[in-house]
Amino acid sequence: MPAEPAMLDADDFRLHAWVDESMRAARDGADGIYLMAAAVADPTACDDVRDNLRAMTEKKAERLHWRHETPERQAKIAAVIGNHDIVNLVVVGMPLDARRQERARAICAERLLYELDDLGVAHVWLETRHQALNQRDLRLVKALRGKRSISSSIRVEFARPKDEPMLWIPDAVAGAVNGARSGAADVLDDMGRISIIDIALP
Repeated sequence: MPAEPAMLDADDFRLHAWVDESMRAARDGADGIYLMAAAVADPTACDDVRDNLRAMTEKKAERLHWRHETPERQAKIAAVIGNHDIVNLVVVGMPLDARRQERARAICAERLLYELDDLGVAHVWLETRHQALNQRDLRLVKALRGKRSISSSIRVEFARPKDEPMLWIPDAVAGAVNGARSGAADVLDDMGRISIIDIALP
């Protein structure tokens, strides 16, 4: 029997986003880049996604981590991601000054949160970092709300990739975009819907 509507959380019927980052230092005359990716999906339809991603982990591994995977496994992971109803959004900032990574993160996060808010995302999950860095992110969110760059309704919290396989998706997508721009095998077409926004870093 279906659950009564009054028993369900209205937030469950809105989109959620899971966010991770990747970066590449400047080398061989090429600019460094900072990438922040979001996987956007209906939170009520993610259990199959999680199960399929967990099935991809190797023995004793707690999670998938794109940069630690072989090209063959990356191709398989990309196909698993592409088989699900997920919209991937990636903000690419350049040139990255390795001494100003947190500044790059803030600029990319501002644009990404604006885009997610515009898509109607209700809840954003950032990969957790050290407590001081998490607090830095929350201060940014508060500042963006204060200047109305994002609405007050969008909720931002933290999750651990060990516990939340949905965070493995932006890790993979950001890593794939990063790799494609540095000459690695391009598997982006297998990952489904990906929108890439390039922005300039000061």
